[in-house]
Amino acid sequence: MSDVEVTIASMRSFLPSPRADVAEWVAAVTSTAIRDSLHELALEADEINVIVAQWEEFRRDERWLSLLVSLVTSIEEQRGDHDAPLPVWDDLDDAGAGGRFLYFYLFALTWRATQNFLRARHCPAPIITRTMSSLARHAGIHSRKWHTVGLDAGWWMLPVLRGELVHVGSLQFHRVTLGVGTLAPHPWYSDAVARTLGPGFRVGDASVGLHIPDHTELSPTALDATFAEAREVVGAVWPVAQRRVATCQSWMLDPQLAEFLAPSSNILAFQRRFTSLPEWIEDDRDIVEFVFRQPGVGLSDLPQRTTLERAVVTLLKSGGHWRVPAGWMDFDGE
Repeated sequence: MSDVEVTIASMRSFLPSPRADVAEWVAAVTSTAIRDSLHELALEADEINVIVAQWEEFRRDERWLSLLVSLVTSIEEQRGDHDAPLPVWDDLDDAGAGGRFLYFYLFALTWRATQNFLRARHCPAPIITRTMSSLARHAGIHSRKWHTVGLDAGWWMLPVLRGELVHVGSLQFHRVTLGVGTLAPHPWYSDAVARTLGPGFRVGDASVGLHIPDHTELSPTALDATFAEAREVVGAVWPVAQRRVATCQSWMLDPQLAEFLAPSSNILAFQRRFTSLPEWIEDDRDIVEFVFRQPGVGLSDLPQRTTLERAVVTLLKSGGHWRVPAGWMDFDGE
């Protein structure tokens, strides 16, 4: 089997069977409805034209239509279930237009229901709009990387559409149960250590996962405002009896960055907000992807325009490896 076939087989094995009522509804959606939806989501006009032009052929192909219906079914059944498994699938660019546009159609069909879901949970309208901007942002990343219309990391649309992620200020905030959710930080503290730290650190405790969008503002002033607003938004949207920490697992928390960046850098200031765990995952691909967005370019050919770019390449050329540690900060307090 090809990589694409493996990914599609993995998707079909994970997703529920397509519901008949959902299949009937999706098959009846017109190109005009898809266009109107994508326009509201602020995609570029040229992108919308390409995506919409493919819709009629897409929905006549039973293989693609059934996969889309299963995705829609999954979103509708799992919206609000923040502990539902979150699959991390490879993108389907090599499957042609159907693969590249699949998540656009999924978003176009389901985002209004997510909007209503968040609105009913007292999420402010500007936050909902910013959250839904994930589609345009990931389309922009795909365009920069591949110079085609598509969606980078299409699987990331699932937590957005399931209503378990909101974008506040500079960061995305994800409702996570420690040790349970797919994106819960790992490795995490042992049970013994977690008990000494108290409520909020144990497996099963409610937490908030932080995610750093592409090209976001990470100045201390912007982050102070982000966390102040996020405490109000998250408290309203995901009220819990007890929650202590917000966690982040990112190459931006790698302490090795301090060997290369100025102490005043925004990345190091971001690091200092967190208490890092003593263990980490090594992942060179993660930092190369997020810093450069240039797939297929060899290490020696990557640009060296900034201190960060030079740091990434220098460490790798020396035989070192970049780390993806987890860290935590007080979010709701004790």
